[in-house]
Amino acid sequence: MRKKTLTLLFCLLAGLSTMFIACEDPDPIDPITPEEPTPDDPVSEDTVETYSILGHWIMEKATQNSNGNEIDMSNFYVNFQLIFEEDGTLITTDDINQSEMAWTLEGDQLGFIQVPGAEPVMYTIKKLTADELDIENGTGSNVVTLMEFKRM
Repeated sequence: MRKKTLTLLFCLLAGLSTMFIACEDPDPIDPITPEEPTPDDPVSEDTVETYSILGHWIMEKATQNSNGNEIDMSNFYVNFQLIFEEDGTLITTDDINQSEMAWTLEGDQLGFIQVPGAEPVMYTIKKLTADELDIENGTGSNVVTLMEFKRM
């Protein structure tokens, strides 16, 4: 039952993304990389550290807010993982199913390009630290999904 539900969700997400066709293939954008302070720069509380999204992430929690009702969706994403590669490849897996696509990053906007030539499914990065990644889909709509990952 869980496998069928997960497969249905993947198919639904893939189907929704194919409804939009891009005019051109977007090139992967360089990932966020840490800024190293120089010895002459004073370190203060105002110093903002940035981290790379590259690497292997596993989902800890997924919640969906639909018209003010919050639903825990974690059971639909059992062992769901994202692997961001430097060449712009994104691998999604749940240890049973695996899918390869492309990813882009511009500021806090993260795009998953599931089908070449299709518009990316957009996520907003809400949190990115050395060990945590929180992304949100559907910002500004009636259905908003927040996915919380930890680095493997």
